[in-house]
Amino acid sequence: MRDTLSGILKSWDGKATAPLEEAYADYRDHPGFLVTLTELCQTEEHQRAATWLLKHHFDQKKGPLARNLTELHIKSLPVLAHWETKLHVLQYLEHLTITSDDKVALCAFIDRETSSENKLVRAWAYYGLATLAQRFPEHKTSALEQLHTAQETESAGSIKVRIRKALQKLAD
Repeated sequence: MRDTLSGILKSWDGKATAPLEEAYADYRDHPGFLVTLTELCQTEEHQRAATWLLKHHFDQKKGPLARNLTELHIKSLPVLAHWETKLHVLQYLEHLTITSDDKVALCAFIDRETSSENKLVRAWAYYGLATLAQRFPEHKTSALEQLHTAQETESAGSIKVRIRKALQKLAD
């Protein structure tokens, strides 16, 4: 399964989602599917498609990653190359079982992406601040400060919308 899935992910054109949806339907019930996807997130040639599939998995409400897979996935954050890969991770961040062992790597990733040139990545990084602060209340004050500052300094409407949602998340 790993070699076949690797080939599918490597050959993905980055646009048509049908091949990835088919791969998901074919392999989602295989016991090694999530392990393989998590491992493939570590290589640049597979990252976009592997994170797309993980996001699709979470969108289907199929459950969280096992703790060891979350830990492995968090360790791959520094090597994420493409903006879409980073976006996918930020979009499903709230579905990961995050522990205090993950905080340093996640904080570094989120802080780095709040300065991204890509507006979508930047918007979701702000939302990631709220996700992290929700899991670790000791980060709430800092997250609120960053979000309020960003609300004043960001000009793009799409970013402001995500910041408002992040602030709502922390208000609940």
